[in-house]
Amino acid sequence: MTNQNSDTQARGIGRRAFLAGAAMSPGALSALAYPVLDSPASPGSPPLPSRADKSNAHKTLCGPFIPVLTHFNRDLSLDLVALKENLRYLVEHGIRNGSGVLLIGGAGGEFPMLSIEERRAVARAAVETVEGRAPIVIGAQSTDQRAVLEMAQLAEDLGAYAIQVSPPYYYQPSDEDVLRWFRTANDSLKKTGVMVYNTYWHGYNFPLEVLDQVIELDRVVSVKWSTPYGGLDYMQGVARYAPKVAVVDNALMWPVTYSLGGTGFVTHLGTVWPECVLEIHGMLKSGKYQEATEAMQAKKWPWADFRGKMSKRTGGEAPPVKCALELRGRPGGPVRPPSRDLNPQEREELRTLLTRLGVPAG
Repeated sequence: MTNQNSDTQARGIGRRAFLAGAAMSPGALSALAYPVLDSPASPGSPPLPSRADKSNAHKTLCGPFIPVLTHFNRDLSLDLVALKENLRYLVEHGIRNGSGVLLIGGAGGEFPMLSIEERRAVARAAVETVEGRAPIVIGAQSTDQRAVLEMAQLAEDLGAYAIQVSPPYYYQPSDEDVLRWFRTANDSLKKTGVMVYNTYWHGYNFPLEVLDQVIELDRVVSVKWSTPYGGLDYMQGVARYAPKVAVVDNALMWPVTYSLGGTGFVTHLGTVWPECVLEIHGMLKSGKYQEATEAMQAKKWPWADFRGKMSKRTGGEAPPVKCALELRGRPGGPVRPPSRDLNPQEREELRTLLTRLGVPAG
């Protein structure tokens, strides 16, 4: 089986270029028809399924996927009080069953800088706070399969809907390694599902013939999808897997993704301004791709541009998001090294941007 990872140009694009990506023009989107899923959002939103399954994933893993921040005190110890406050805000402002998903302990939650004990503590606090009002996906990525399985078991014990698992990284895996990795995670679960994460910037870009086999595993309910080039190969992946699992856009191509049957999108703007991304989700569900694209151009793209610029100055996803929360009167807090907090000039630039976009105070 041929591995696509020998393409050095694809590997060279990297995470930073991805963070600064842009959505595709709507052009011919009106010609792409796919049934819109009915996942109503309201205070009386539907209860979570008792078991994750391909049959309920499309209506559960839909809307804005919020990479929930992990908050720290000034001494860089966990601040679970701030975490819980942020979670309550998100739920109260519309991220609920049928209209959003909470990703706990992913890259946006600084998982590479957390111990396994801290990851467990964050996951427990999240599940206890949300109380079933929104689907929770727990990050289970690691270079150590024992840690993946430990987080998987915790998710199962807590009743989380799914875990997020990427191929192993640091050492570039073979296709056989990746298949064995996902089969082991799959077989460890009975009720919790698996969201497969294509982290091509770590050196392994899923060949479709390998991902085909992973998608068929019974616990796999979703794929968090992006590709190095974001063009035809991206669209082929969405169209190929959307009938089987919930496809989540991690490439800032939301109108394209929804038109081909995708159900959700990853968004840090949703942490800061959930109402904005929920409105765009509503447009996309209704097939209003032109309106959604215009809203993204006005609100999402300037935010993405700023985050992309910051990603060239310091690593990690959290620094501008935490700063934005603080500038809007909500808990943010410091980031852990090697990332750094925004400096005064960067904070002022972000303050100006948030005001221009109309982001409300918390």
